[in-house]
Amino acid sequence: MLFTSILHHYLIWHYSHAFTQIAHVWSNLFWFTFHFFSIPQLLRSYIAPWKRMTEERGETFNFEDLAGFVVINLISRIIGMILRTIIIGAGLIALLVLCVGIIGTYVFWVCAPALLIACFYYGFVLMFS
Repeated sequence: MLFTSILHHYLIWHYSHAFTQIAHVWSNLFWFTFHFFSIPQLLRSYIAPWKRMTEERGETFNFEDLAGFVVINLISRIIGMILRTIIIGAGLIALLVLCVGIIGTYVFWVCAPALLIACFYYGFVLMFS
């Protein structure tokens, strides 16, 4: 009688309360990954110069200074866009891997009690055959 009560309570916890606890852990991991790669900040500053490396424009009008100013600032912005794209892409790949992990975790969690029983059954079959 006590065993069935413990088993009953375990199965209720396993298939109800544990799902919300697992979801909470995965939401924390999702939040951490999203902020670790700082995706919102990188999207807001997507066309900003890399590490704020810019060239100041001279006080007098000179075509050479103007061309240097435009070219260096343009190159710095292009490098910033390329590096931010790589970091955002790595973050999105990490989030995709995390989503696959979430699905795998829930599939394993649902099947775990049946797999445990099957392992005990096959263990006894192999021991006594």
